[in-house]
Amino acid sequence: MHKKIYLWLVLFVVFVDEVGVGLVYPMFSSMIFHPSDPLGLSHAPDLIKGVYLGILLAALPIAAFFSGPILGSLSDQKGRRPLYLVSLSLAILGYLLSMYGVWIQSIFILISARCIVGIAAGNAGVVSATIADISTPENKASYFGLYSMAAGLGFMIGPVLGGVFSKNNFLLPFSWAAIASIANLVLIFFLFQETHQVRSSAKVRYTEGLFCLQKAFRLHDLKFLFFTAICFCFGWSFFYEFLPVVWLSDFGFNTDQVGMFYAYGSGFYALSSGLLIRPFQKRFRRHSLVFYSLAILGGVILAILFLPHPFWIWIYLPIVNFLIALTYPTYSAIISDSVDENSQGEILGISQSIQMFSFGISPLLGGTALGLHPHSPMLLGGGFMWIGAAILGLFLKKKIFRKS
Repeated sequence: MHKKIYLWLVLFVVFVDEVGVGLVYPMFSSMIFHPSDPLGLSHAPDLIKGVYLGILLAALPIAAFFSGPILGSLSDQKGRRPLYLVSLSLAILGYLLSMYGVWIQSIFILISARCIVGIAAGNAGVVSATIADISTPENKASYFGLYSMAAGLGFMIGPVLGGVFSKNNFLLPFSWAAIASIANLVLIFFLFQETHQVRSSAKVRYTEGLFCLQKAFRLHDLKFLFFTAICFCFGWSFFYEFLPVVWLSDFGFNTDQVGMFYAYGSGFYALSSGLLIRPFQKRFRRHSLVFYSLAILGGVILAILFLPHPFWIWIYLPIVNFLIALTYPTYSAIISDSVDENSQGEILGISQSIQMFSFGISPLLGGTALGLHPHSPMLLGGGFMWIGAAILGLFLKKKIFRKS
């Protein structure tokens, strides 16, 4: 019974984190390009404004890239609970600083605040490790599916709240996120008990974020999975961040229509993560699920570019979000099963850090490609999905060869 309570507590951590991430998607563009100039950039050329927008979007995942392995390793040494308390406190500080940056119209303080929120978001590895702590081999994949469902719900609600609140006051979304984080902190403090046996002999390098990629790719078989994850995250990021550009250029959508379809897709992602993928996880091997999901994802994303009518959005968004929901928790379960219980926080933290690294640099790559053609990021998205499938297929072939 206690394990179920802990599960729902950490899922709420994930939900609030993703709401905080999603809040800014409809906001930052408006804040930078808004006629009222809430960040004091009215005299800057559009190119400079675009650079600032890219930095704001990249600040959180890049900061999480550095903090993820550190928080994960510390959770193996100090326990999961202290790291939740620290990371949630940092999130509160980040949102309060965001409010201050908006109040005094400082883009630099807002960027600094996003970095602090990003450091806090590095607790994703701690969440994954907690789920591994309280799972059995039979329910681990489904628990990671609930993780993805909570993330999907948060990312579905976040942009909606950000769009609604920011119509009147850009401070409101950040204040809501701060209040939710405070509630999260209180719940963890009073209800969450430690789920991990502390490994006091563990050593933590505070430069771990700088070297996590190098370390990850020395982990023999895991390096294939990490390469697969990088390609998957690139493909996912290119698809979701630049899909609105395709809608705007091909169909002339407005921001309300874009927001509606974002909510529709994210809602289906949450439904798939929590319910629809379970029969597939029970029936098929995990590696096979990830391989075929990536292969099909690549084909669907590329096919989107040839669909002539917006009606097809109602069809392909559920397909894409179902496949993404099937891939992500299944991959996380594979990584967790590949290491012993004393390394869950460290390895899952590295895994989350690699994903954040990919999400952090993909806007820069996609933005450059966008300058060539509006469809270029989508071509990259589908291509990277296929590259990820090829890498995983090579790993499976190598694994079978070694056994024979």
